[in-house]
Amino acid sequence: MVRWASVVMADADGTHHVVPLAGDGPPDLAAVEALARCQLMARRAGGRMWLEDLSPGLAELLDLAGLRGALTGQAGPEPYSGR
Repeated sequence: MVRWASVVMADADGTHHVVPLAGDGPPDLAAVEALARCQLMARRAGGRMWLEDLSPGLAELLDLAGLRGALTGQAGPEPYSGR
């Protein structure tokens, strides 16, 4: 198992749960999609979800998908200006 990140979930009542996120190999875009869907479900239920302690591979995929800020609360790299 390869550790990708820690998932922090906050219930509507403020209770926090920290869950390690790991997989058999490097993370892929299917994992990013699943995380985005989990965050959406958490928000719809009145809670919150975010990622901490990202592996470099997962951080790169989140940047590629434009979801790093949404899933971590941290800004990703600056957008390419074309210059």
